[in-house]
Amino acid sequence: MTSPIEALVQQLDGDDDASYGARSRLVGIGRDATLAIAAALPTLGSFGQLTAIEVFEEVEDPRCGPALRPRPDRPTGQRRPDRPRVDCDRPG
Repeated sequence: MTSPIEALVQQLDGDDDASYGARSRLVGIGRDATLAIAAALPTLGSFGQLTAIEVFEEVEDPRCGPALRPRPDRPTGQRRPDRPRVDCDRPG
């Protein structure tokens, strides 16, 4: 069974209205949504991943580093929004 947060995360890949609504609700949920979003990133398309990153930035959860990390194959430190890397520390 899918939790309400997981259902919202999957909507991040939806059309503009569904994605925006899910993003707003996840931001409202805050830190409680962060780990579920991070776990679902590999299942999301590029639009959903970028929207997830917007949620991370809005929530400012200290368990997550910057949503976009400079890639080692890009020495200038350019960021590739089509290949986000998200690092979240799971609670110990």
